[in-house]
Amino acid sequence: MADMDPWKSGSRVRLDDDFLNGLKCFRNADWEGALELFRTADEHAQMDDIYQNRYTSFHGLVRVCMGDKNGVKLCRKAAVGEQSDVEVYYNLAMAEHKLGFRESAYMALRRGLKIDAGHPGLKRLQQEINLRKQHGLLPGMGRDSFLSRVFGKLFRGSRKTYPRKRE
Repeated sequence: MADMDPWKSGSRVRLDDDFLNGLKCFRNADWEGALELFRTADEHAQMDDIYQNRYTSFHGLVRVCMGDKNGVKLCRKAAVGEQSDVEVYYNLAMAEHKLGFRESAYMALRRGLKIDAGHPGLKRLQQEINLRKQHGLLPGMGRDSFLSRVFGKLFRGSRKTYPRKRE
């Protein structure tokens, strides 16, 4: 008998209804509703549920979106043993990026791209991180120069973002 891959077939396990309802709230920026539903899905998931890490990562990401910096710990916990769910790494990269942890966000991004190099969210985030890395505040000076860092802290958030390049 051939092995069944639950990621492809979905025949052995399906996503929790609370989680699916939480995704609807999350997409509509209803953070409180999403938090309650993701927490419920996370807490009630069985230990052998293949989506356990996904539930935990969304639970952590919505907490970060609500301003709770400790939510990133849940995302990190979910990513520790994950080897096949790219969404877990995408959520971790988003949480780290929202909190300004660039190096950690980039590491999560790279690990996610190893699983799925074509993930649209990871590719968009990679482009955003690379644009920030390429363009410093002062022309001709790198982002790591002393003056760039000082002026960057002074003017943080006041300049316009770079337009996306059209392919």
